[in-house]
Amino acid sequence: MKEKLTIQKSSFWANLFKTNANIDDLYGIIKHVPLFKNLSKNNFKHLYELLHYRSYQPNEYIFYQGDPGNALYIIVEGSIKIKQFANNDFEIELAELKSGDFLGELALIDDDIRSASAIASSHTKLAVIFQSDLNNFMKKYPSAGVEIMKNMSFVLSTRLKKLDADYTQLLYEYNKNMEGK
Repeated sequence: MKEKLTIQKSSFWANLFKTNANIDDLYGIIKHVPLFKNLSKNNFKHLYELLHYRSYQPNEYIFYQGDPGNALYIIVEGSIKIKQFANNDFEIELAELKSGDFLGELALIDDDIRSASAIASSHTKLAVIFQSDLNNFMKKYPSAGVEIMKNMSFVLSTRLKKLDADYTQLLYEYNKNMEGK
C-alpha cells in the first residue's frame, strides 16, 4: 500500500494568515500564475493546501524594503504598488500589480532582504505561500519543484530582458540630452 504524503502548513504563519477564501477563486488564480504552469492536478491540489490568505486595506504595507524575504504573494483581488526608497528621502514607484500577478518571488531563491516595499493601493486579497512550505513541497515532489524553478527562471529572464531594454532606452535619452547641452 502506498503511503500518502502530506505537507503541513507552517503553524506559525497559519496563525497570522487565515485561510478562508473561496476554493474555486484561489484555484482559478493560482493555476494561471506563470510559476505554476505545467503542474499536474495532483501537484496543484497539494500546492493549494499550502496557501494562506489575507486581506489588506488601501495603503497598508504587505512588506517593507529591508524586511526578510520569506514568502511569495499572489494577488487574488485588488492592486499593489511596488516602491523603492533611497536615502530616506527619495521614493520611486517601480510597478503597480493587479489580480493574477505575483510578487516576492526572489524570496524563493535567496535568503536576502526585500529590495522594495509592497503597499496595497486598494482593498486587496492575497494568497501567500511561505518559502519553508514551498521548499518542503519541492522536496516531496521534486519533478514539480524542477518545473517551478524552470518557470521561475523564465519569468526572471523575461523581466531582466525588459529591464535591459528600459536601461538602454534611458541611456540613449540621457546621451541625446547631453549632446544638446
